[in-house]
Amino acid sequence: MIKKVTLKDIAEDSGLSISTVSRALTRTGKISKEKEIRIFESAQRLNYPISTIQTPIELKKTIKIALVTRHYTGEFFASLFEGFDKSAKNTKARISLISVSHHSDTPEDVAVEINPSYYDAAIIFLPDYRADDYLAILKKIPPEFPVVSIAPIANPVMDTITFDNYRGGFLVAKHFEDMSFKNVGIIEGPTNKSEAMLRKNGFQDYVRASDDMKLVWDFSGDYSLEKGKVAYLHYKKAVVKPDAIFCSNDGTTIGFLHAAIRDGLSIPEDVAVAGFDNLPTCDIYTPSITSVNTPYEMLGKKTIELILNRLQDNASTNHSGYTSLVPVTLSIRESTTELINCFSTKYKKLV
Repeated sequence: MIKKVTLKDIAEDSGLSISTVSRALTRTGKISKEKEIRIFESAQRLNYPISTIQTPIELKKTIKIALVTRHYTGEFFASLFEGFDKSAKNTKARISLISVSHHSDTPEDVAVEINPSYYDAAIIFLPDYRADDYLAILKKIPPEFPVVSIAPIANPVMDTITFDNYRGGFLVAKHFEDMSFKNVGIIEGPTNKSEAMLRKNGFQDYVRASDDMKLVWDFSGDYSLEKGKVAYLHYKKAVVKPDAIFCSNDGTTIGFLHAAIRDGLSIPEDVAVAGFDNLPTCDIYTPSITSVNTPYEMLGKKTIELILNRLQDNASTNHSGYTSLVPVTLSIRESTTELINCFSTKYKKLV
């Protein structure tokens, strides 16, 4: 019969008191880091059962992080996960993708999915969620379990790291002005997504402040390729047509360009078009697409860094809605520049 390991066994092995061992294993009370590590090493050596959330970060071979999202077909989610996967290189972090149901998963279900007894931390990318949804998740997980959102909301309650979406829209408008486009338009993203509204606001604020530009066309989109095609039909009927259009994501951009080119338009001579996300398709599409570059690897690096710091501190996290913005740039390509000059500007970065 295998003898059950007790706190007394660990105390004798580590040379410390039973009360100190108890405080260390339950993570209650203050003891030195040196004593804590000595106790956990002893517990591991004696095969004492220890949960993932209890083990100090220094003694973990890997840090298991759940990336929780609602997955859709397309390049965006592949690029997002690839960025996080690359950012974990040369760290203890290992990223696992969890895709929640499109139909029934509640915030409480999401909290169950991230399972603190298995994962060490979680990253939430659920742009449809609101403050109440995030609060419901936080109520179901231990306070010392690090969880970070990478989707902005209007009233953040969970600590968030996300792209500077406002700056992205601003950069597109500035580029249009630099290219001497006077009349401009926008295909908006979904009104229920904060990042779409930030992109719109950044673009429109720049246009309103310019003495040389005017917003003459606006279409409500939903990020889909199909809605981009519908937007082109709307554009085609417009009495005053824009010289350049900002599409709030690359999927909508491709839909618009596909319909426009099939209808005989020349891009950018008839209308210039810029997108957002800088997905791989932007480089290989003809014409290549100007798009706001969102560096997913940098987003992943900053997020993982925050999580590892939280694990190192081993303290309860009081979420305050702290938000850190990852800078974006503009990758300028053929869809907004004269083709004769495109080779000199194709890889220019506008900061």
